[in-house]
Amino acid sequence: MITFTEGQNKFNFRVAGIAVHRDRILLHTTLQDDFWNLPGGRVEFQESTDQALIREIREELGVDIQIDKLLYVNEDFFEYARMKYHEIGFYFTFSFPEGHEILDREGEFPGIEDGGRLIFKWFTIEELHGLSVYPVELKTDILSVIDGSAILKHRIHHP
Repeated sequence: MITFTEGQNKFNFRVAGIAVHRDRILLHTTLQDDFWNLPGGRVEFQESTDQALIREIREELGVDIQIDKLLYVNEDFFEYARMKYHEIGFYFTFSFPEGHEILDREGEFPGIEDGGRLIFKWFTIEELHGLSVYPVELKTDILSVIDGSAILKHRIHHP
């Protein structure tokens, strides 16, 4: 995976995906976090961003997905676990295979990677408004995917 640490600074090259089904969005969290974000992970050397997302979802949920389109490239600067992060992320929309059981899941369910420490859940638009979601602009982006107004953009987020 492409990640570098120098002192208290950490760089990540990340991919993440937006899956929408019946006006619900799939998010995940971990057992130790109090916020939600999009499923995905770090890109590996010699791996394209779309293939990285396919691999990450397969590792986390055990299913092969279809990449729809690149939605945005995000440069994010944040602090987490006493580290200062600089993260470049490619965010795609993606689809699960039609009729796959994951599309009908209700409530929280564990991922299969990291011993089930990842927790997934489909959220409605109404539920999304009350959630702590990172990156913070994600809520607006999700709504633009649902209403069809999403366009490719490059965004830089400094706190």
